[in-house]
Amino acid sequence: MHRLWYDLRAQALFMEAFRADVAAIDHSLENMVVRVMRRFSELAEAPLALSPSVLYALFDGLFQHYLLRHLSGDVYAVESLRADARSAIDALFGVAVQAE
Repeated sequence: MHRLWYDLRAQALFMEAFRADVAAIDHSLENMVVRVMRRFSELAEAPLALSPSVLYALFDGLFQHYLLRHLSGDVYAVESLRADARSAIDALFGVAVQAE
C-alpha cells in the first residue's frame, strides 16, 4: 500500500490527472501527523516548533527512507525508523520518548 502511495505521488509530478487526488491524500496525511504531534505537544507542555507542512515532510521523509531500506533487505530498517522518529520527537519537544 505504501509503495503504491509513493508511486502515485511520483506519477503526479508528471501527470496532471493525479495531482488533485494526490494533494487531497497528502493533506489528509499531513492532518494525521499534525494531530499526533499536537498531542505530543500537549503532553510535553511545549509548543509545536515547526509548521504542519514541515512536520509532515519530516516524518514522511523518514518513513519513505526506511521503507526503501526495508525493501532493500535492511533487517534493521524498522528499528532504525523507530529510533529516528523518537529522536525527532525528542528534539522537537525536549523530552525523551519512551519505547514500548
